[in-house]
Amino acid sequence: MPSYRFCRPDDLTLIVRAINECYRMHYPDEPAMTAERFKAQMTLFDVRPGNCMVALERQQPVGVVVSTKRDYGAWIQAVGCQPTFQRRGIATQLVEALLRKIAIQRAPVVTVDVPLDNAPAVQFFAALDFTVRGRYVSYQGLVPEATRITGRIEPVPAPDLLGYYAQFHTVPACWERHVASLAGYGALPQGYTCYTQDMLDETLTQLETNIHQSDTIHAEKKAELLRLLTTLKAEIAALESTHAEHAESVVGFTARSTQEAIRQTRNPQLVALATQGLAASVEELEASHPQLVQSVNAISVLLSNIGI
Repeated sequence: MPSYRFCRPDDLTLIVRAINECYRMHYPDEPAMTAERFKAQMTLFDVRPGNCMVALERQQPVGVVVSTKRDYGAWIQAVGCQPTFQRRGIATQLVEALLRKIAIQRAPVVTVDVPLDNAPAVQFFAALDFTVRGRYVSYQGLVPEATRITGRIEPVPAPDLLGYYAQFHTVPACWERHVASLAGYGALPQGYTCYTQDMLDETLTQLETNIHQSDTIHAEKKAELLRLLTTLKAEIAALESTHAEHAESVVGFTARSTQEAIRQTRNPQLVALATQGLAASVEELEASHPQLVQSVNAISVLLSNIGI
């Protein structure tokens, strides 16, 4: 009968071996796991050795479950058994033990990503009372030629790209593509933005929607913030016709600052950095657009005081 144990930080060699012998072998097209790759996944996806469990038969790995842990939940990255040890309840024991440990860690939700065409895996997790939380679709293709797009296209640095993540991802994202994972890649993510005439107004409108839906702001501050955004919209419309790049910068910093300020888990340091950038975005406009500068400074102060 197999023995089961959770792993320790010094068990990386055992975990890597178990992944290759019990999980990766079912996916021959994927590269073998190595200690270096596993350490990279620990950084990118918050894989924790303590949330990994191995089933051993005569000191040989016959089953493995690999899991992560963040403040907003846990993710089962991999679970598998050697073919000769399947249908013995080993995977069920591994996952149930992991779920008990995660419950002690008070993770609010445990997720797993399963391809729809993997019917046995879908049935396995359904039997463990997992329910469908959402469906993800991956797309790939060629970037359209710039001549087909009306507007100005510019590259977006990774920090700016991720700074807008929350604004456009209001539903749960898969673990590997969550902003916390993407940030681990540093400057590797590449993106482009296309500025069109209506884009800035649409960005502020979406921001208003996010504020309306937020439950982290007191009613009085929410009403004041929405009032200031209405004023800002009118000022941006006037600024865009003569100072397009300044308008884009102001709207961008407004969106980023607001998203940081209304997060469920608020980081005061990030809020401070974002609001400082917002204030700096209008420094050159004080003489020509005093009303805009006044509105932006008022938004910056209000965002800084949310939660105080």
